[in-house]
Amino acid sequence: MSGIRQSNGSRLPWLSLGLAGLMVALFAAFGPAPEAWVYDRVAIAQGEWWRLLSGHWMHSDSGHLTWNLGALLALGWIVEAQNRVALLASLLAGTLGVDLMLWLALPELTRYCGISGVLNTVLLFALATLWRHTAAPVLLATGMLSFAKIVVEISSGQALLTSNDWASIPQAHLAGWLIGLVLIVAGFVPLAAERLN
Repeated sequence: MSGIRQSNGSRLPWLSLGLAGLMVALFAAFGPAPEAWVYDRVAIAQGEWWRLLSGHWMHSDSGHLTWNLGALLALGWIVEAQNRVALLASLLAGTLGVDLMLWLALPELTRYCGISGVLNTVLLFALATLWRHTAAPVLLATGMLSFAKIVVEISSGQALLTSNDWASIPQAHLAGWLIGLVLIVAGFVPLAAERLN
């Protein structure tokens, strides 16, 4: 199609698989919520900036890891099948957005771990990618339901689908979701999907 190589869906999503493998390896090597790697507000303020990245790749328990692993593989595969750079961009944008929200909007939150907030950015990228090819109303419904779930979780103060050793922080999910929406409205996702690798 006018010089754009279409993905046939058969390309192995090595980036998604590699990142999933990294999550498993980190959990196997360091265990649940390792003190030196989670988001820790006091430690970050003292210069341990790596926690702004590493905290997203640590998990509080095996159930937490399993949920995030499944979501990363499913959503990552969808986005990566169209554009590997878009997957990296969604992960980076989600990381920055969630970190800003944690730091600015939740100063009382001292510790955090997990990639679910960031995965909400990837979710919106995946829905936008699928929408470009199908315009199926179920995709809009999925986006709206994911937003409603976040609102209910913030209102109730607890996660709807999971129960982990650490309390869920649905505000992180909201931050990731909103970053994804901003990038879609700004036209980044369609632009990224045009530049297939």
